[in-house]
Amino acid sequence: MIPSSLIEAVRWNCDIASAGQAGHFSLCGLLLRLRQLFKWEHGLPPWREPEVDAVLAWIAGRESTWDELEEATWRPLDWDRAALDPFAVEALNDRLLPRGLAYGAGLSRGLTPTFFLGELLESRHVGALTILILGPELARDLDASPALCQGTLIYARRQALAFYLWDRLSDPTQQKNAYLQLALQAYDLRLPDLLKDPEAHREQFELFLAAELEAVIRHEMGEALEPGLKTAFPALLERFPQTRVELWIRALKDVLAEVSDWGRLAYLINETRLPSLAVMLAWRPGLYPALLPELEPAFHQVVATGDWQIMETARRQALKRLQETAAGLNALLEAPEAASHDWLQGEIQRRYLAPLGL
Repeated sequence: MIPSSLIEAVRWNCDIASAGQAGHFSLCGLLLRLRQLFKWEHGLPPWREPEVDAVLAWIAGRESTWDELEEATWRPLDWDRAALDPFAVEALNDRLLPRGLAYGAGLSRGLTPTFFLGELLESRHVGALTILILGPELARDLDASPALCQGTLIYARRQALAFYLWDRLSDPTQQKNAYLQLALQAYDLRLPDLLKDPEAHREQFELFLAAELEAVIRHEMGEALEPGLKTAFPALLERFPQTRVELWIRALKDVLAEVSDWGRLAYLINETRLPSLAVMLAWRPGLYPALLPELEPAFHQVVATGDWQIMETARRQALKRLQETAAGLNALLEAPEAASHDWLQGEIQRRYLAPLGL
């Protein structure tokens, strides 16, 4: 039996975390996440759109709550007369995993805390890695990243991913996304049909979700096992939070994880998963095309020829190039001049950001 006081404390901490996260999103991004949070809180499936007036009233209440929490502190999580720190993930999961629950806490964008608590669907062990796959969640905050890597621990959040996927699918700009159309064909889906009657296509959506969950897990495995930015990434986040440097180093870390020998692209190549590769191209984040220029032309060649070795060659080329970038960045951080904030920022701008138009 899980103490109700523990769930309430996690939700309290999630509210504080949401208040801190809100300012790190664009207006559009904030509204999207608020809509997801409303659906989760009210037990709605991703495709069920609530009444606008109800959402607006709920948002007003949330904003009022966040204002009240401006000076609030984290609550410890009570368990068997012990008060555990909300960031003591290992100690909490030692108690929760045997009871079919999993707890997560960490840092999100802008180094803001994030928390979640959900039902444990599956626990995997791959080498030194532990992978926890969560289902329905009992507590979550505004961020709700579908996956999170903490050292050798990986979380994959199925419910959060379902919300994310549906929001991307229902985005009007996706109607003419050729990569997405190709991906959905593999599930006998047409985007207009899915959007018109999601319940009738729920089985196909669930298959799509399951495939993308595996792809997300492989990305996190790449992040956990690729050593290139182990030192540089936390150092730059600490020194340049909420700047273009943070934007770039996060993107660099992500693409390096994608093309690593343990990452998503290697997995998709080994399993010849063309639909998930198409999704990867369909929803490339902002800097992906510039940081992974090899991916798109190789994809078209694979589609035309069926030769996956073309994509493997492109992956290895990208990995070599990105590892060289990481090595150069590590050397830059070791330079005596790097102690100067302005000098380091200027060198990163000149060497890495300016060529990308940042």
